[in-house]
Amino acid sequence: MNIVGLILKASYQLNRHRIGPLRLNLVPLVLALASGLIWRVGGLTGEQAIWIIVLCLILVLVTLLAKRQGFILFRRSGGELASFPDCSELATDEKAAVRATGLFEVRGEQRYFVEAIADFATMETREHIVMAKMPDSRFLVGAPKQDAGWWYIFFKPHTIRGIEVGEVCFGLRSRPAIKLITTSEGKIKPVYLSFDDPLQMQRVLDDLCRDAKIKPQSVPR
Repeated sequence: MNIVGLILKASYQLNRHRIGPLRLNLVPLVLALASGLIWRVGGLTGEQAIWIIVLCLILVLVTLLAKRQGFILFRRSGGELASFPDCSELATDEKAAVRATGLFEVRGEQRYFVEAIADFATMETREHIVMAKMPDSRFLVGAPKQDAGWWYIFFKPHTIRGIEVGEVCFGLRSRPAIKLITTSEGKIKPVYLSFDDPLQMQRVLDDLCRDAKIKPQSVPR
């Protein structure tokens, strides 16, 4: 079981959803405050109140650290990259199924999504697009109401500054992934694409490297 991945995923979901105006990752602060008040009126012993407060603060700290990490952990591959000599090229406008992490946009608004179910495609102009339809929300599942709908990441080959191959840690298991270092308006914007199928990852990787003129990196043994 991937404990780190589970912590990152749980922190992401708690950070995105709310009870009224309060994000769920901050609920332990309310519990800590409530336990202090209950102790003052005699409902808890001092030791019990301290333990509850400490645990609540640890939970909040963990979610804040996960947010600072982007709710995802990427590990570069060890050794040589897998090769599929006979894999076909990704056709223009062909959609490849991925899970995507990065800063998505639509109608001038931006949202950061982690491991969103998405499609990757390259248009005739060679501009790359990642498109994700965020589902309607259920409790801790799907997207909050304001985030539901289609979201996009666009980037051109000349904006790719680096490509790394490895795996992302998020949830129960790690997934093979590509990390892209892209730039937009002078800012560095990493994009992570993870895959169910290593062959599909190779096709997307070849397509990305085709115009970017960048050799994918891994860590040598």
